[in-house]
Amino acid sequence: MTNELLGCACKGGGPDVIPAPADGGKAPAAARYAVFDIGSNSIKFLVAEWDGGDLRVLDHRSFTTRLVEGVLTTGELSEEAVEQTVDALRALREAADRWRAGRRIAAATSAVRDSRNRKRFLKQVGDLLDCPVLLLSGEEEAETTFQGVAADPALRNRELLVADVGGGSSQWTEGRAGAVGARLSLPLGCIRLRDRFISQFPIGSKSLATMLLTLEKQLREALREFSARDRTLIAVGGTATALAALLQELRQFDVEKIHLFSATAQTLERLLEDLSRLDLDRLQELPGVPARRADIFVPGVAVFFSTLAALGIDRLTVSVRGLRHGLVERLRKI
Repeated sequence: MTNELLGCACKGGGPDVIPAPADGGKAPAAARYAVFDIGSNSIKFLVAEWDGGDLRVLDHRSFTTRLVEGVLTTGELSEEAVEQTVDALRALREAADRWRAGRRIAAATSAVRDSRNRKRFLKQVGDLLDCPVLLLSGEEEAETTFQGVAADPALRNRELLVADVGGGSSQWTEGRAGAVGARLSLPLGCIRLRDRFISQFPIGSKSLATMLLTLEKQLREALREFSARDRTLIAVGGTATALAALLQELRQFDVEKIHLFSATAQTLERLLEDLSRLDLDRLQELPGVPARRADIFVPGVAVFFSTLAALGIDRLTVSVRGLRHGLVERLRKI
Protein backbone atom coordinates (compact mmCIF):
# COMPACT_ATOMS: atom_id res chain seq x y z
CA MET A 1 0.00 0.00 0.00
CA THR A 2 1.33 3.42 -0.95
CA ASN A 3 1.04 6.47 1.26
CA GLU A 4 1.04 9.65 -0.84
CA LEU A 5 1.27 12.89 1.14
CA LEU A 6 -0.77 15.55 -0.59
CA GLY A 7 0.03 18.96 0.80
CA CYS A 8 -0.09 17.45 4.28
CA ALA A 9 0.80 19.63 7.22
CA CYS A 10 2.58 16.67 8.77
CA LYS A 11 4.80 13.99 7.31
CA GLY A 12 4.29 10.27 7.82
CA GLY A 13 5.99 7.18 6.48
CA GLY A 14 3.07 4.81 6.11
CA PRO A 15 -0.38 3.86 7.38
CA ASP A 16 0.98 3.00 10.83
CA VAL A 17 2.74 6.36 11.28
CA ILE A 18 0.36 8.97 12.70
CA PRO A 19 1.83 12.49 12.90
CA ALA A 20 1.27 14.65 15.96
CA PRO A 21 -0.95 17.69 15.35
CA ALA A 22 0.95 20.90 14.79
CA ASP A 23 -0.92 22.52 17.71
CA GLY A 24 0.38 19.94 20.18
CA GLY A 25 -3.07 18.42 20.70
CA LYS A 26 -4.68 21.49 22.31
CA ALA A 27 -8.43 21.79 22.12
CA PRO A 28 -9.26 23.46 18.76
CA ALA A 29 -10.68 26.96 18.87
CA ALA A 30 -12.87 26.32 15.81
CA ALA A 31 -14.86 23.31 14.62
CA ARG A 32 -12.59 20.72 13.07
CA TYR A 33 -13.74 18.44 10.25
CA ALA A 34 -12.40 15.01 9.25
CA VAL A 35 -13.39 13.37 5.96
CA PHE A 36 -12.68 9.82 4.76
CA ASP A 37 -13.11 9.41 0.98
CA ILE A 38 -13.24 5.69 0.12
CA GLY A 39 -12.52 5.75 -3.60
CA SER A 40 -12.00 3.10 -6.24
CA ASN A 41 -8.25 3.65 -6.53
CA SER A 42 -7.35 5.27 -3.23
CA ILE A 43 -8.47 6.29 0.23
CA LYS A 44 -8.21 10.05 0.74
CA PHE A 45 -8.28 11.84 4.07
CA LEU A 46 -8.77 15.47 5.00
CA VAL A 47 -8.76 17.37 8.27
CA ALA A 48 -9.69 21.04 8.03
CA GLU A 49 -10.96 24.06 9.95
CA TRP A 50 -13.20 26.88 8.73
CA ASP A 51 -11.51 30.24 9.24
CA GLY A 52 -14.55 32.33 8.37
CA GLY A 53 -13.71 32.72 4.70
CA ASP A 54 -12.24 29.42 3.56
CA LEU A 55 -11.04 26.03 4.74
CA ARG A 56 -7.66 25.76 6.42
CA VAL A 57 -6.26 22.31 5.62
CA LEU A 58 -4.44 20.68 8.52
CA ASP A 59 -3.87 17.16 7.18
CA HIS A 60 -4.40 15.74 3.69
CA ARG A 61 -3.25 12.24 2.69
CA SER A 62 -3.94 9.44 0.25
CA PHE A 63 -3.39 5.68 0.37
CA THR A 64 -3.54 3.63 -2.85
CA THR A 65 -5.58 0.44 -2.34
CA ARG A 66 -7.11 -0.32 -5.80
CA LEU A 67 -10.41 -1.29 -4.21
CA VAL A 68 -12.12 -1.51 -7.62
CA GLU A 69 -9.91 -4.19 -9.15
CA GLY A 70 -11.67 -7.09 -7.45
CA VAL A 71 -15.04 -5.69 -8.47
CA LEU A 72 -14.00 -5.62 -12.12
CA THR A 73 -13.02 -9.29 -12.13
CA THR A 74 -15.43 -10.93 -9.65
CA GLY A 75 -18.12 -8.38 -8.88
CA GLU A 76 -16.99 -8.24 -5.25
CA LEU A 77 -14.49 -6.27 -3.22
CA SER A 78 -11.45 -8.50 -2.81
CA GLU A 79 -10.34 -9.56 0.66
CA GLU A 80 -6.85 -8.13 0.06
CA ALA A 81 -8.16 -4.72 -1.04
CA VAL A 82 -10.63 -4.62 1.85
CA GLU A 83 -7.86 -5.47 4.31
CA GLN A 84 -5.63 -2.70 2.93
CA THR A 85 -8.52 -0.25 3.01
CA VAL A 86 -9.42 -1.12 6.61
CA ASP A 87 -5.77 -0.80 7.68
CA ALA A 88 -5.58 2.66 6.11
CA LEU A 89 -8.88 3.78 7.63
CA ARG A 90 -7.86 2.54 11.07
CA ALA A 91 -4.71 4.67 10.92
CA LEU A 92 -6.65 7.65 9.58
CA ARG A 93 -9.26 7.42 12.29
CA GLU A 94 -6.41 7.60 14.81
CA ALA A 95 -5.13 10.68 12.99
CA ALA A 96 -8.60 12.27 13.22
CA ASP A 97 -8.62 11.51 16.95
CA ARG A 98 -5.24 13.15 17.41
CA TRP A 99 -6.39 16.22 15.52
CA ARG A 100 -9.46 16.30 17.77
CA ALA A 101 -11.72 16.54 14.75
CA GLY A 102 -15.20 16.52 16.24
CA ARG A 103 -17.21 16.61 12.99
CA ARG A 104 -16.61 13.53 10.81
CA ILE A 105 -18.04 11.90 7.72
CA ALA A 106 -17.06 9.13 5.31
CA ALA A 107 -18.21 8.39 1.76
CA ALA A 108 -17.79 5.44 -0.57
CA THR A 109 -18.06 5.71 -4.33
CA SER A 110 -17.90 3.63 -7.53
CA ALA A 111 -16.10 0.46 -6.38
CA VAL A 112 -18.31 0.00 -3.33
CA ARG A 113 -21.60 0.88 -4.99
CA ASP A 114 -20.89 -1.59 -7.83
CA SER A 115 -19.92 -4.49 -5.53
CA ARG A 116 -22.16 -7.34 -4.36
CA ASN A 117 -20.62 -7.43 -0.88
CA ARG A 118 -20.99 -3.70 -0.20
CA LYS A 119 -23.34 -4.10 2.79
CA ARG A 120 -20.81 -6.14 4.75
CA PHE A 121 -18.02 -3.72 3.82
CA LEU A 122 -20.02 -0.64 4.79
CA LYS A 123 -20.92 -2.15 8.18
CA GLN A 124 -17.28 -3.02 8.84
CA VAL A 125 -16.13 0.48 7.92
CA GLY A 126 -18.96 2.16 9.83
CA ASP A 127 -18.09 0.23 13.00
CA LEU A 128 -14.43 1.14 12.58
CA LEU A 129 -14.88 4.86 11.92
CA ASP A 130 -17.90 5.38 14.21
CA CYS A 131 -19.27 8.10 11.95
CA PRO A 132 -21.78 8.26 9.07
CA VAL A 133 -20.61 6.37 5.96
CA LEU A 134 -22.47 7.53 2.86
CA LEU A 135 -22.77 5.34 -0.23
CA LEU A 136 -22.94 8.00 -2.92
CA SER A 137 -24.61 7.48 -6.26
CA GLY A 138 -22.66 8.70 -9.27
CA GLU A 139 -24.83 11.82 -9.48
CA GLU A 140 -24.40 12.54 -5.75
CA GLU A 141 -20.65 12.11 -6.12
CA ALA A 142 -20.64 14.57 -9.03
CA GLU A 143 -22.66 17.18 -7.15
CA THR A 144 -20.67 16.85 -3.91
CA THR A 145 -17.39 17.20 -5.79
CA PHE A 146 -18.71 20.30 -7.54
CA GLN A 147 -19.68 21.87 -4.21
CA GLY A 148 -16.16 21.30 -2.91
CA VAL A 149 -14.58 22.94 -5.97
CA ALA A 150 -17.07 25.80 -6.19
CA ALA A 151 -16.46 26.78 -2.53
CA ASP A 152 -12.92 27.84 -3.47
CA PRO A 153 -12.77 31.65 -3.13
CA ALA A 154 -10.81 31.80 -6.41
CA LEU A 155 -13.66 30.06 -8.26
CA ARG A 156 -16.70 30.95 -6.19
CA ASN A 157 -18.45 33.24 -8.69
CA ARG A 158 -17.36 31.67 -11.97
CA GLU A 159 -19.23 29.48 -14.43
CA LEU A 160 -17.65 26.06 -13.94
CA LEU A 161 -17.60 22.66 -15.57
CA VAL A 162 -15.95 20.22 -13.17
CA ALA A 163 -14.51 16.95 -14.53
CA ASP A 164 -13.47 14.35 -11.95
CA VAL A 165 -11.63 11.25 -13.22
CA GLY A 166 -11.63 8.42 -10.70
CA GLY A 167 -10.56 4.81 -10.73
CA GLY A 168 -13.97 3.26 -11.40
CA SER A 169 -16.02 6.16 -12.73
CA SER A 170 -15.75 9.75 -13.90
CA GLN A 171 -18.11 12.65 -13.21
CA TRP A 172 -18.97 15.91 -14.96
CA THR A 173 -20.93 18.76 -13.34
CA GLU A 174 -21.65 22.31 -14.45
CA GLY A 175 -22.95 25.25 -12.47
CA ARG A 176 -22.11 28.48 -10.71
CA ALA A 177 -21.82 29.72 -7.10
CA GLY A 178 -22.70 26.29 -5.74
CA ALA A 179 -25.83 25.98 -7.90
CA VAL A 180 -25.62 22.76 -9.91
CA GLY A 181 -26.92 22.49 -13.46
CA ALA A 182 -26.27 19.36 -15.50
CA ARG A 183 -24.44 16.45 -13.88
CA LEU A 184 -23.32 13.10 -15.20
CA SER A 185 -21.49 9.98 -14.00
CA LEU A 186 -20.12 7.33 -16.37
CA PRO A 187 -18.13 4.10 -15.79
CA LEU A 188 -15.09 5.67 -17.44
CA GLY A 189 -12.62 5.48 -14.58
CA CYS A 190 -8.95 5.11 -15.44
CA ILE A 191 -8.66 1.54 -14.10
CA ARG A 192 -11.65 0.43 -16.18
CA LEU A 193 -10.21 2.14 -19.26
CA ARG A 194 -6.80 0.56 -18.73
CA ASP A 195 -8.42 -2.89 -18.73
CA ARG A 196 -10.48 -2.02 -21.78
CA PHE A 197 -7.86 -0.44 -24.03
CA ILE A 198 -4.36 -1.24 -22.79
CA SER A 199 -2.89 -4.71 -23.17
CA GLN A 200 0.81 -3.82 -23.02
CA PHE A 201 3.39 -1.09 -22.48
CA PRO A 202 4.41 0.88 -24.43
CA ILE A 203 0.77 1.48 -25.26
CA GLY A 204 1.55 2.45 -28.83
CA SER A 205 -0.04 5.04 -31.10
CA LYS A 206 -2.70 2.66 -32.47
CA SER A 207 -4.14 1.73 -29.06
CA LEU A 208 -3.98 5.36 -27.97
CA ALA A 209 -5.85 6.51 -31.07
CA THR A 210 -8.53 3.84 -30.57
CA MET A 211 -9.03 4.90 -26.95
CA LEU A 212 -9.23 8.61 -27.79
CA LEU A 213 -11.61 8.17 -30.71
CA THR A 214 -13.91 5.93 -28.65
CA LEU A 215 -13.91 8.31 -25.69
CA GLU A 216 -14.52 11.42 -27.76
CA LYS A 217 -17.44 9.79 -29.56
CA GLN A 218 -18.99 8.59 -26.31
CA LEU A 219 -18.48 11.89 -24.51
CA ARG A 220 -19.75 14.01 -27.40
CA GLU A 221 -23.07 12.19 -27.09
CA ALA A 222 -23.13 11.92 -23.27
CA LEU A 223 -22.28 15.60 -22.70
CA ARG A 224 -24.71 16.98 -25.26
CA GLU A 225 -26.71 18.78 -22.54
CA PHE A 226 -23.58 20.49 -21.20
CA SER A 227 -22.56 23.94 -22.38
CA ALA A 228 -18.94 25.04 -22.61
CA ARG A 229 -19.90 28.67 -23.25
CA ASP A 230 -18.14 31.02 -20.80
CA ARG A 231 -17.26 28.09 -18.53
CA THR A 232 -13.91 27.16 -17.02
CA LEU A 233 -13.18 23.43 -17.19
CA ILE A 234 -11.84 22.35 -13.80
CA ALA A 235 -10.03 19.01 -13.62
CA VAL A 236 -9.90 17.26 -10.24
CA GLY A 237 -8.68 13.97 -8.83
CA GLY A 238 -5.35 12.16 -8.66
CA THR A 239 -4.82 12.12 -12.42
CA ALA A 240 -5.37 15.89 -12.59
CA THR A 241 -2.90 16.76 -9.84
CA ALA A 242 -0.32 14.31 -11.21
CA LEU A 243 -0.76 15.89 -14.65
CA ALA A 244 -0.06 19.36 -13.24
CA ALA A 245 2.99 18.06 -11.38
CA LEU A 246 4.36 16.27 -14.45
CA LEU A 247 3.97 19.25 -16.76
CA GLN A 248 5.92 21.34 -14.24
CA GLU A 249 8.41 18.52 -13.51
CA LEU A 250 7.68 18.65 -9.79
CA ARG A 251 9.33 15.87 -7.80
CA GLN A 252 7.40 16.80 -4.65
CA PHE A 253 3.73 17.67 -4.32
CA ASP A 254 3.51 21.47 -4.19
CA VAL A 255 -0.05 22.63 -3.65
CA GLU A 256 0.80 26.24 -4.49
CA LYS A 257 2.10 25.26 -7.94
CA ILE A 258 -0.49 22.59 -8.68
CA HIS A 259 -3.69 24.34 -7.61
CA LEU A 260 -5.16 26.37 -10.52
CA PHE A 261 -2.39 25.29 -12.91
CA SER A 262 -3.74 25.24 -16.47
CA ALA A 263 -2.82 23.35 -19.62
CA THR A 264 -4.00 23.52 -23.22
CA ALA A 265 -5.61 20.74 -25.22
CA GLN A 266 -2.60 20.81 -27.55
CA THR A 267 -0.26 20.24 -24.60
CA LEU A 268 -2.29 17.23 -23.46
CA GLU A 269 -2.36 15.80 -26.97
CA ARG A 270 1.44 16.02 -27.30
CA LEU A 271 1.89 14.54 -23.83
CA LEU A 272 -0.33 11.56 -24.61
CA GLU A 273 1.62 10.88 -27.80
CA ASP A 274 4.90 10.98 -25.86
CA LEU A 275 3.60 8.75 -23.06
CA SER A 276 2.28 6.16 -25.52
CA ARG A 277 5.92 5.42 -26.47
CA LEU A 278 7.12 4.71 -22.91
CA ASP A 279 7.32 1.33 -21.24
CA LEU A 280 5.98 0.88 -17.71
CA ASP A 281 9.37 1.33 -16.04
CA ARG A 282 9.80 4.73 -17.67
CA LEU A 283 6.22 5.72 -16.84
CA GLN A 284 6.94 4.91 -13.19
CA GLU A 285 9.89 7.32 -13.26
CA LEU A 286 7.89 10.33 -14.45
CA PRO A 287 8.22 13.34 -12.11
CA GLY A 288 5.04 14.03 -10.19
CA VAL A 289 3.30 10.76 -11.14
CA PRO A 290 3.18 8.26 -8.24
CA ALA A 291 4.60 4.88 -9.31
CA ARG A 292 1.33 3.15 -8.34
CA ARG A 293 -0.56 5.47 -10.72
CA ALA A 294 1.75 4.95 -13.72
CA ASP A 295 -0.29 2.17 -15.35
CA ILE A 296 -3.55 4.15 -15.19
CA PHE A 297 -2.19 7.65 -15.82
CA VAL A 298 -2.57 7.69 -19.62
CA PRO A 299 -6.24 6.58 -19.55
CA GLY A 300 -6.96 9.27 -16.95
CA VAL A 301 -5.36 12.01 -19.05
CA ALA A 302 -7.21 10.62 -22.08
CA VAL A 303 -10.56 11.29 -20.38
CA PHE A 304 -9.62 14.93 -19.76
CA PHE A 305 -8.35 15.39 -23.32
CA SER A 306 -11.45 13.74 -24.78
CA THR A 307 -13.66 16.00 -22.65
CA LEU A 308 -11.91 19.04 -24.12
CA ALA A 309 -12.29 17.65 -27.64
CA ALA A 310 -15.95 16.69 -27.21
CA LEU A 311 -16.93 20.12 -25.88
CA GLY A 312 -14.62 22.22 -28.05
CA ILE A 313 -12.71 23.65 -25.09
CA ASP A 314 -9.04 24.54 -25.49
CA ARG A 315 -7.84 24.58 -21.86
CA LEU A 316 -8.35 22.95 -18.47
CA THR A 317 -7.47 24.17 -14.98
CA VAL A 318 -6.46 21.84 -12.17
CA SER A 319 -7.91 22.08 -8.67
CA VAL A 320 -6.66 20.21 -5.60
CA ARG A 321 -10.19 20.36 -4.20
CA GLY A 322 -12.78 17.68 -4.75
CA LEU A 323 -15.14 15.26 -3.03
CA ARG A 324 -13.51 15.63 0.39
CA HIS A 325 -14.00 19.39 0.36
CA GLY A 326 -17.60 18.93 -0.74
CA LEU A 327 -18.20 16.60 2.19
CA VAL A 328 -16.83 19.27 4.54
CA GLU A 329 -19.31 21.72 3.00
CA ARG A 330 -22.06 19.21 3.75
CA LEU A 331 -20.93 18.93 7.37
CA ARG A 332 -20.78 22.71 7.74
CA LYS A 333 -24.42 23.02 6.71
CA ILE A 334 -25.77 20.40 9.11
